[in-house]
Amino acid sequence: MVRLFYGKGEGVMELSIYLCIGVVLGFSVIFLVSGELSAKTGLTKSSRYILACFLSFGVMGLAVKSITLLLLQAGPVLKEVVDTSRGSGTYIHSGTVSVQGIEYPVLLKSWQTLPLQDIEASNPQLIEFGRKLFFDVRLSSTQTVSCASCHVIGMGGDDGKSVSSGIHGKKGNRNSPSVLNVTFLKKFFWDGRARSLEEQVLGPLTNPVEMGLSSASEVVEIVSSVPEYVKIYEKLFNDRMEFQSIALALAAFERSLITYDAPFDRFVRGDKSALSAKQIRGMMLFDKIGCRQCHRDPYFSVAGMENASPFRSFPVFKGSPYVEKYDLARDKGLNGHGVWRVPSLRNVAQTAPYFHNGGVSSLSEAVKVMATAQLGLKISESAEDDFQIRYDGNHQLMVMQDRALNGAEIEEIVAFLTALSATPPAILNPWMKS
Repeated sequence: MVRLFYGKGEGVMELSIYLCIGVVLGFSVIFLVSGELSAKTGLTKSSRYILACFLSFGVMGLAVKSITLLLLQAGPVLKEVVDTSRGSGTYIHSGTVSVQGIEYPVLLKSWQTLPLQDIEASNPQLIEFGRKLFFDVRLSSTQTVSCASCHVIGMGGDDGKSVSSGIHGKKGNRNSPSVLNVTFLKKFFWDGRARSLEEQVLGPLTNPVEMGLSSASEVVEIVSSVPEYVKIYEKLFNDRMEFQSIALALAAFERSLITYDAPFDRFVRGDKSALSAKQIRGMMLFDKIGCRQCHRDPYFSVAGMENASPFRSFPVFKGSPYVEKYDLARDKGLNGHGVWRVPSLRNVAQTAPYFHNGGVSSLSEAVKVMATAQLGLKISESAEDDFQIRYDGNHQLMVMQDRALNGAEIEEIVAFLTALSATPPAILNPWMKS
């Protein structure tokens, strides 16, 4: 367990201890108040205990809220960035050794790398079948478009366009997401409407703008017409060809597309030279200003986290000038309220342009969009803008610090984001003529 050191290491206290104190105070009220409520009130003994219980809930709630707010303002300082690797798949950095003498307030307790997936333990024949299907232009109505047309593995898993081109040069209305590391995610498409890769596969194949097939039945008909596919299918399934099995093969191939060895991963495993000082400062800022709450490592998206919603509203702060500049609020998503699946930031430096409409061409501009539209920060070189004065619901004055990002800080965050990119898998097109 990674503990937070308050001040300069003057003692370690767990949040659970404080919460227990609050609960104990609440239960104490039950006995104290019930004793004060004498029989002269006209209440029976059981009624006095019931009244005391209700009063105790208020005390417990106030105590827990006060303690939580106190801890959030205590400014925990984790005095190192990485120590050594632990475990076989997830790595944690903790301890008391600083990297390049840098200290920073940490919001979350550890940094993690991707858990290792034993691809070889899966079915290599199924993956190979999926690879052939992924690159096959025959799976489009014009025989000109394949899955690989919009998901170029060597380019970061997308096609580098604002919106992709499908059959007859038709344009979609959303940016093509990366196909790399999708095995770790649990919702698919920008709006998260698909619950599995197998379910996602049918979308592009039958979309009239993308690959233009009429139905899953037509997909089966095309695959059945290729003798090579029939032989492979019979070996794998020994059954009548069905679309579900074709989707299974495509999904198996996509799940094999993992990029483990980004500089970030090497750094967290213990290679202190894997990141530059600028990237380390960007890593700290990424944590400090709140990016990590939605783009949580190791997937850099909550869409890969268990027991967490993969969705977030976007934009949160609609007054951001960047939202209007890049027309990011026009598309309201599947539910019509601007709710989107959180995209992964792995390989993000390789997947420009950004956002669901592909309207932002540079990573630095994307950082500005997120800082203003999601975190409510300002982009400013003025030290005065680093403070915001607000009033809470009780009209109490609140002075908030670190409410602006300057140009140097944006560059540092961008530098860190580039450290999330790894070399894409070297996958050859099996239909490419040599």
